[in-house]
Amino acid sequence: MNMERWILVGIIVISILAIFLLVPKQKTREAWVIFLSLQIITWPAGLLAVEWNMIDYPVQLFSSANKFNRSSFTFEFFLFPVTAIMFSLYFPKKLKKTGKFFYYFLFAGFFTCLEVVIERCTELVDYLSWHGSYTLLSVMVTLYINHTYYSWFKKELKKNE
Repeated sequence: MNMERWILVGIIVISILAIFLLVPKQKTREAWVIFLSLQIITWPAGLLAVEWNMIDYPVQLFSSANKFNRSSFTFEFFLFPVTAIMFSLYFPKKLKKTGKFFYYFLFAGFFTCLEVVIERCTELVDYLSWHGSYTLLSVMVTLYINHTYYSWFKKELKKNE
């Protein structure tokens, strides 16, 4: 197994550990909602970016599946959803709009910096007509959509209990 695949395995292991260590047991159901709803957004978006030749993922964990799904399994289905779980579960409700914007920017910036470093130092991500600023913007928008859905879902849960 080459170094890139070890990085992918490491990201999955760290993601799973983060879920077990950072998600309170009473919030498990909410974490699943965040995790799955984000995948509904990221899977088609990732596929479109790859199909439109904006970004490429040359090294995949499951290379045989790469023929059918060329988006990044690790990023779209593990790292980003786990990041969204931490984002939404620890969202600072009492901050003003500027503080909330900074919170979005902090999480999106972390994710973007990680992707840019991985793009420059490994063969995991290859920007074709993509740019780190697109990642920053798309992650912020995706987190906003997902967090809005999560907030609505949480209100509906409380209403029905």
